[in-house]
Amino acid sequence: MTNTATDLLNDGMIKVTWVPGALADVSNPTLAELTAPGVVDLQWFVTKDGLDLKPDTAAVDNTALASTEETQDVGMDSHDNSLTCKRKEDSTQDVAYNTLTRGAVGTLVVRRNLPEATAYAAGQNVETYPSRCGLPALQPPEKNAPQKFMVKLFNYASGDQRATVAA
Repeated sequence: MTNTATDLLNDGMIKVTWVPGALADVSNPTLAELTAPGVVDLQWFVTKDGLDLKPDTAAVDNTALASTEETQDVGMDSHDNSLTCKRKEDSTQDVAYNTLTRGAVGTLVVRRNLPEATAYAAGQNVETYPSRCGLPALQPPEKNAPQKFMVKLFNYASGDQRATVAA
């Protein structure tokens, strides 16, 4: 069977938003929460390869003493998330660096498969990651590249990779 479906592309199709504080419902963030004062769109600051979201599931060894084969089951989920962002020369425009400070608490919201400039709307699929920022780490200088920093995002609560925006 030939697959003729078009590939989903990433270029310009990912919106990354930092919502300060906690969402009322990580599975259904509201338009009001996603557009409230203090909410920051980060997709113009995050480097092309800087959205680093790594979900993982641990294995539970459930092999019995009498077993002749090792077996495993699904264990706890975890996330190893970080953002790598560009620094800005004008400190008043260095939004990512000024927002993602050590200890800052918020929810990282990621929307894929729609142009990044498209406003949030009810029914859109998003991912939510309740996070506390680690220490922003300036990255080593690179030839022909902007200054960058990386910040680890610690999930302090469960998020939802299949959330839906509510009205």
